[in-house]
Amino acid sequence: MGSVVGLRFPLRVVQASVLLALSAGCGSFDPSEQETEPEGEDVRAAPSSLDITVFDLPPSGKPERAAIVAKYPSLDPTGVVPRGLLEDAIEFFDLNKAHIPKQKYFVVVDFAPFSGKDRFFLVNVATGVVEPHKVAHGDGTDPDNDGNADYFSNKSGSHMSSLGFYLTGEIYDGTHPHSMRIDGLSPDGSPNGMANTNVRDRLVVVHEASYVDDAKTSKQGRSNGCFALDPSIEVGVVDRIHDGTLMYAATSPLNPPVGPGAGGSGGTGGSGGAAGSGAAGGSGGAAGGGAVGGATGGAAGGGGAAGGGATGVGGENTGGQSGAAGSVPTNEPPPAAGAASSDDGPGCGAASVAGSKPESRPSAWFMLALALGLGARGRRTTRRV
Repeated sequence: MGSVVGLRFPLRVVQASVLLALSAGCGSFDPSEQETEPEGEDVRAAPSSLDITVFDLPPSGKPERAAIVAKYPSLDPTGVVPRGLLEDAIEFFDLNKAHIPKQKYFVVVDFAPFSGKDRFFLVNVATGVVEPHKVAHGDGTDPDNDGNADYFSNKSGSHMSSLGFYLTGEIYDGTHPHSMRIDGLSPDGSPNGMANTNVRDRLVVVHEASYVDDAKTSKQGRSNGCFALDPSIEVGVVDRIHDGTLMYAATSPLNPPVGPGAGGSGGTGGSGGAAGSGAAGGSGGAAGGGAVGGATGGAAGGGGAAGGGATGVGGENTGGQSGAAGSVPTNEPPPAAGAASSDDGPGCGAASVAGSKPESRPSAWFMLALALGLGARGRRTTRRV
């Protein structure tokens, strides 16, 4: 007869493992549940005396915006910057000149494209010339690390990038040399998901990072929320814009563009065909699409006439859609995903905070049930060998 070997799995070990998993935080990532502590271990920022209530958003009226944009006809003559975002920055810059100390440049950051594309645009107001550069976004903004910015937040511990208007601040040497503070001008509740008033306290800054390379068109690395630039260009950029230059980060424009390159009107849609007996009417012709940011698309196609049958229905009207554009970014927490950590080390200007990195974790109830089941099985299950 073979010997009897008990398959015992120590219940105490299983229970300890469950408790450890629970303490680490099971379930999906939710930035709203993170503690409101600073993002990292960098040199603490001095409080800012900036009064953000004196800044005004661009007007929504087309004539008022057109009048402002017309003052700056030479900016970006080759259309490097997305036109809608460029006009948002022009309008904000012009309306708030009295509160913007340095006016030789402004910066537009377009977080809509893939990180391997140029997204950081330094605009020379005097000459109109634009310098395009690569820039990183936060690992909380891109939890699946696919190079696309999906989520934005104004909350400490989120590791997310923030959208809105900024003024640049002082240069300092922290974990990253020659870093630059920034101050957010867009409070929570601003349009288009803009909210960035906590960036100074979060230690979200502009700094150099080896994981950003202007020469690469492949995916760039991720920060903990900072605007990380290629080390070869960071000093030259920061030295021109520190202490009072306008920055603007967005994924879509506040208003449809009105200036040159805004896009034309869409064409007229075709008429819908007549329906056959008892059949649905023909669809109206689709309107011609204007360029991005263009005027409203062409007229809707006419509905098809109803057929003679009792169930015949009129044709579908297919109207043109406005060329004004992009989707509003979401601040909702991302779904649970096995995301890699950011490319910033633990001493980054926005370093990792325990529990703030989105991870895929098993359900707490599942882990508890597993522990109890394995413990009971270990006490009674045997196997013959």
